[in-house]
Amino acid sequence: MTFIRRLLARFVPQGALLLSVLTFAAYGAGLLRDRIFARTFGAGVELDAYNAAFVLPELTLDVLVASGLAAPFVPVFLQLRKDDERSAVEFGQTILTLVVLVMAVAAAVLFVFAPQTAGLIAPGFDAGQRELYVSLFRVMLATPIIFAASIALGEILVAERRFLFYGLAPLLYNAGIIVGTVALSESAGIFGAAIGAVIGALLHLAIRLVGIARSDFRVRPRLAVRTAAVREFLRLMLPKMASHPIEPLTFLFFTSLASTLGAGAVTAVSFARNFQSVPVSLIGISFSVAAFPSLAAAYVAGDRRRFTSVLGTNLVTITLLTTGAAIGLYIVGGLAVELFLGGGAFDAEDVAQTSLVLAAFALSVPFESLFHLLSRAMYATRNTLLQVAASVTGFAVTVLAGQALAPQIGITAIPLCFALGTMVKVVLLGIALLPRVRQISPQVPPESLAPGR
Repeated sequence: MTFIRRLLARFVPQGALLLSVLTFAAYGAGLLRDRIFARTFGAGVELDAYNAAFVLPELTLDVLVASGLAAPFVPVFLQLRKDDERSAVEFGQTILTLVVLVMAVAAAVLFVFAPQTAGLIAPGFDAGQRELYVSLFRVMLATPIIFAASIALGEILVAERRFLFYGLAPLLYNAGIIVGTVALSESAGIFGAAIGAVIGALLHLAIRLVGIARSDFRVRPRLAVRTAAVREFLRLMLPKMASHPIEPLTFLFFTSLASTLGAGAVTAVSFARNFQSVPVSLIGISFSVAAFPSLAAAYVAGDRRRFTSVLGTNLVTITLLTTGAAIGLYIVGGLAVELFLGGGAFDAEDVAQTSLVLAAFALSVPFESLFHLLSRAMYATRNTLLQVAASVTGFAVTVLAGQALAPQIGITAIPLCFALGTMVKVVLLGIALLPRVRQISPQVPPESLAPGR
């Protein structure tokens, strides 16, 4: 029994397991939220306006903050903390202040031009729907500012391995939306859901503030931007931001390709991808996030043995678990599609087509999960450019393979070319990572970023 416990502790770290459980709970809360939306508002004008009002605030947050923050923050923060604890705290305070200011300015601009965004986001809305969209849009502009602060604090929690407070945040966000909808929809209609989104964002931030309060970091406004640490952060962040459109462009290509393959193809691909992303999130992303601070700390310390041990253990664990998940998805995916989606207008033919796409999508689960791990391993070595190069190459392979295969084999070309492109990314990233791992040595430590060192 002791041997089994030790084996589980090595291959299923507590942090990864905790994140997986909390991610699963957040998925459950999201499903409950959607069911409440469906029962309360139906598929009508109000919910259309609500969903449309989310698009631009989320996109702005993603492009300006979320896409670039995750890769460089933890390695730079841990390097500073090794050299000088105070410099690490000041760096964290500066990044926190910067991202909040950037999002506040962006939100203010969007607030002023909210009516103009309606034509861009929802050109088919009539005058009444546009008016509702603008009102909801302006309410929701509070959320990206709150999320910017929460995301920055979340990176500090990841660096300090405080995964409970990091992982609870998405669950509480959905809980806030549910509470707002249930408590306020009768009196405020769809604005109850919008207010719930703001409440959820505040809860998202609050639980991370609780975690931060238990650390040595103190939340203070600071703008010490002329430092080596901030320059290094920007050097690592900019390539990651530039590569951010690759994933949306991939699925835009899939939508475009599916639209040529008959009625229902676009929906089948969308639904199948939603199912496929569950094991990737529960296993690939959760284990990769949990491993990231250990990889970054090992690189900072020049401890190649520790780096390869953490990376190797997670490679084995993720490969085994996601291969099992892929096989399970292939076997029972059709049953899941029928159970969750079947009935009403979604007839047997729709179920069959979606199940076929999902079975092919299962092939990509291990590759996509490993890509998340290898990406974070590369980030830990303070390099984002090689990950971007692998992503661009994988995207090109996906597009070329999709265009070549779709006329021959139909809709299954989409998930198969996604698996092929993702496999190419994994192989390229693995090849690029090898020489960087070999260079890790206590005799050649990473360059100090602390002032005066």
